[in-house]
Amino acid sequence: MRTQVIIEDHVLPQLLTSAIEAYEVSHKASLRSRENKKLETFGLLWGYALPVRTGQPARLVAVVATVETSAVRHNEWVQPDYDSIHMKRDFFAEYWPQLELIGTFHSHPYEDLSEVNDVKGWRASDGDRAFWPQFHERVCPDMDELAHLVIAIAGLGRKGTAMPDRLAGTEYTSGYVITAEKRKLWIKGYTSSLYEEVDEDAPFDEDFEAGDVPMIRSYELWEDGDVLLEIPSLEARFRHELLRK
Repeated sequence: MRTQVIIEDHVLPQLLTSAIEAYEVSHKASLRSRENKKLETFGLLWGYALPVRTGQPARLVAVVATVETSAVRHNEWVQPDYDSIHMKRDFFAEYWPQLELIGTFHSHPYEDLSEVNDVKGWRASDGDRAFWPQFHERVCPDMDELAHLVIAIAGLGRKGTAMPDRLAGTEYTSGYVITAEKRKLWIKGYTSSLYEEVDEDAPFDEDFEAGDVPMIRSYELWEDGDVLLEIPSLEARFRHELLRK
């Protein structure tokens, strides 16, 4: 049964505006330094992890998003600071213990629509696929699953008015495409999952108690038909704006 990733209404503005800001707004180290635009950005998703229940899949519900301002940002990659991430997780555990770190998001900036389509830029890169399981193991080894969002963005030649839609083909359940004035954005979801199996090669010990059996832990990546990304407010928000115009 595929995992359901749910993005609540008040999380969506943070996801979209952080990607847009890194793409469109100049970033400088000082007033005299060189301007940088079309950068990637990186952030964290906080919320609830709900297990599989009768008739219900596992669910990761994001209710808060935070941007990693300490991340080193580039046009083609972003490098988060693990000390910052651990600090935030400890801070949330102390003051908002009802919220867990349930995932990550980051952006993919592109010059224009043709560039995105040429490379399928809304999809995870090879670096993303390697990074997410490592992040899971390093930061949240106690979590069964984490959600990961890619937010691709590209500029348009003129303002668009298309309604939000699902991605095409096998990616239908795992993502959306949005037109927002003179820009287009894609949101695609993935999950990384903890997988445990008995270590058959471990030396046998008659004194092992239940639960002490040697286990091999690994973290696997899931996508497309295995992930159901739901952003319930997305169509309603953009439909309202189109009608207003």
